[in-house]
Amino acid sequence: MTATLAHLLVPSRAVVLACGGFLDQWRALGEPLSSRAMRAAATGGAHLRDWLAEAVVAPAGPGKLTVTARTRPGAYEPVDTIAGIDVDLDLPWPAVSGGAAPVVLGDLPVDPCGMIIGDAVALDSWVGFLPAARSVDGLADVRIGGRGAEEAWARYGAQPLPGLRNRNLHGWLDLPVTVAHERAAAINEWALTRGHFVQMAYVEPHSHHHLGSRAGRLDPLGAGVIEVAGCPVLCVGWAPSELQRFSAGRAFGQVYPVTLENVGGRATLRWTIPPATGPIV
Repeated sequence: MTATLAHLLVPSRAVVLACGGFLDQWRALGEPLSSRAMRAAATGGAHLRDWLAEAVVAPAGPGKLTVTARTRPGAYEPVDTIAGIDVDLDLPWPAVSGGAAPVVLGDLPVDPCGMIIGDAVALDSWVGFLPAARSVDGLADVRIGGRGAEEAWARYGAQPLPGLRNRNLHGWLDLPVTVAHERAAAINEWALTRGHFVQMAYVEPHSHHHLGSRAGRLDPLGAGVIEVAGCPVLCVGWAPSELQRFSAGRAFGQVYPVTLENVGGRATLRWTIPPATGPIV
């Protein structure tokens, strides 16, 4: 089965498939992602890695790039999960290769913080959660969970938060950051007096990382599109149960190939995640 995840515009003509956890750390590691990515795209694409930051870059055409997912049943749950991602690069195959065989650009692990696909220059503006999350729009969400949460929901009028993957989220969306912190502090003070979890209410500033995760809650495959520096960016997450498959990461060889493929005469960036083999423990 296949599913369309997004239609992206890439003004820089360099598209990035990146691990989300350290996406905002490239500049701190020595050079902005866009500088590295533009050089790589000019030579046909490449795998980029600096400490824990990883990405694969490919050249892209001027039109919309259609991103699709190949799916299969999950390893732990009877729901569809992503078996691979294809990005139609809006380029004819001869523009990226003179041969017929797939071109190997590298490999990537499945990042538990999500995978990000978008314009190289736009992603220089990505705001993650390291070293501390900041809001890109002055707003934040408040989420209530833990022992005594249902009592707190009723007392403070918390609302169910939208999401297909976790239908038991309650709190508030899109509060001014100051209001969010004040509300969370009041709830946590009350929780302490009731003998509940001290940190019952959590403030989630509107970083790009949080907004991308929030958008993915509405999709069966955990995929959502947000705007970063004026460009649509696709954020892809996995269900917590499915992430158990990938917990070892690159250090233990859990990396999956990224290639350029000829699909009907068009250049396609393809990331392939093989199915689980043997018993899953």
